[in-house]
Amino acid sequence: MKCLAALLVLFMLVLAGCGAEKNGGGSATMSARTTVTVYSPHGKHLEGDIKKRFEAAHPHYTVEFLDMGGAKILARLQAEKERPHADVWWGGAPSDFKRAEAQGLLSPYAPDWTAGIPPEAKSASGAWIATFRTPEVIMYNTKKVKREDVPTEWDGLLDPKWKGKIVIRDVRPSATMKTIFGALVAREFKRTGSAGAGYEFLKKLDANTGAYAAEPQVMYDLLAADGPYALTAWTLADAPLLKGQGYPFDYVIPKQTPVLFDAVALVKGGPNADGAKVFFDFVNSLEQLILMAHERHRLPARTDVPADRLPAWMSELKIDAMDVDWALFDKNIDEWIAYWDAKIKTKK
Repeated sequence: MKCLAALLVLFMLVLAGCGAEKNGGGSATMSARTTVTVYSPHGKHLEGDIKKRFEAAHPHYTVEFLDMGGAKILARLQAEKERPHADVWWGGAPSDFKRAEAQGLLSPYAPDWTAGIPPEAKSASGAWIATFRTPEVIMYNTKKVKREDVPTEWDGLLDPKWKGKIVIRDVRPSATMKTIFGALVAREFKRTGSAGAGYEFLKKLDANTGAYAAEPQVMYDLLAADGPYALTAWTLADAPLLKGQGYPFDYVIPKQTPVLFDAVALVKGGPNADGAKVFFDFVNSLEQLILMAHERHRLPARTDVPADRLPAWMSELKIDAMDVDWALFDKNIDEWIAYWDAKIKTKK
């Protein structure tokens, strides 16, 4: 009987093994699933969309997002250089990706479709490419401010009438805010030959700022609450989404606004190099870019996305882009933000 029982167990194990082998490919068992780890600032909604669709299209992979401010990811990758935990870095300013590229943190990857990315929106070596094109905006509470009163230029935020009515996302961990502040300092540098005039702009803006928010959600809550905060500097990537979620927010795209190319890259030495490439191609595919444009208001960086498949408002969008000296920006942004933090910022 003991021999019969042992044979029965062995037979069942063989059947299970055959079943597992038969379930290969598109219906791999959980033990065969491999994780693609993605560092991203894109937030739970967009990340949730992509996780659901990617895992449905590639059931032998699962995606794990670690969401953090875009400016924090570079420091994380630097700390993990000898033993990377992430496979993909999705979201952030090109200036940070360029630093990561120079430090050997990224793995070049340039499939044929990247030919549809403008030269200024990708690394010449293939270390990173842009997924989205994102103008920066002035977002406001429609219950507190009439649209006609919202500044149409960045300098309008310095008007004394806005004193105490502006809330700003803390700049250091935010790729969006570093882009806005850095571009404004670079603008003044280009005009005067030094950063001094840019610092004066930031001092005046600080004088009108009532609070700095440690996290985006804190900023949204302060802007939406009954308190004094009515305006903020933010990004087109989030403003329409927040409006659609019921926040009393709208936005104005200022004249001469910085336009951020929001990038993606493979992490060098990441534990799942094959899965990272599959994810990289997936989020930059025409199908996903069109879905993200309709669902999450994201402007594709690819120039070969058919215009008639994008939302009508994107075709009608008029952007007066600031001519930013990005080489100057990249060289000095850390120094500028450190100066702002140490010498200009007066509130917690």
